[in-house]
Amino acid sequence: FISVGNNERHHDQFEELKKRIETILEEILNDDNLMINMTDLKTFDEYTYQHSVNVAVLSMVIGTTLSLSHKEMFNLGLAALLHDIGKIFVNKEVLNKPRKLDANEMEIMENHSYLGYKYLKSRYEFSVSTYIGVLDHHERYDGTGYPNNKKGKDISLFGRIINVADVYDALTNERVYKKAIPHEKAIEMIVTGECGQFNPLL
Repeated sequence: FISVGNNERHHDQFEELKKRIETILEEILNDDNLMINMTDLKTFDEYTYQHSVNVAVLSMVIGTTLSLSHKEMFNLGLAALLHDIGKIFVNKEVLNKPRKLDANEMEIMENHSYLGYKYLKSRYEFSVSTYIGVLDHHERYDGTGYPNNKKGKDISLFGRIINVADVYDALTNERVYKKAIPHEKAIEMIVTGECGQFNPLL
């Protein structure tokens, strides 16, 4: 049983969280050069653009539960928003293929996190944690991820956070090659390791 007082407190906490995330996103998106790249991403692939925004919000929700500072939240939001920027270098036929990718196509796709990392390092003065978050966002806690097969705490905190948010959003949204999965089922798949191993705490 939740009292009215608790409901009000939860509502206030939610509104505070929402305001904090909106403020940080607004700070990030005020960078004109960055917005040119996000516009390019939206033009290139609408799904990837919307997915990137969703993952940024979800990552910052997780970051809030870890009591990250404002600066850390900003850097996390930036990494999450740009985590898939490397996909602009992937052929759209591969990116949106409605069937399973072959070995060569999978290798091309798996290179996007490194390409994004390299691209951002060559163009922007971001924190190291932002670059590494982009690079690590497909690393898995058991060492089966890519591009460097990092394991456990060798994976950056931002990489671990974005990985969970990335998979959750991908599961719960429809793509040309799969239907959307309900929230409860997506959470179950993540917790049970059905779609890879994640940091247990996150």
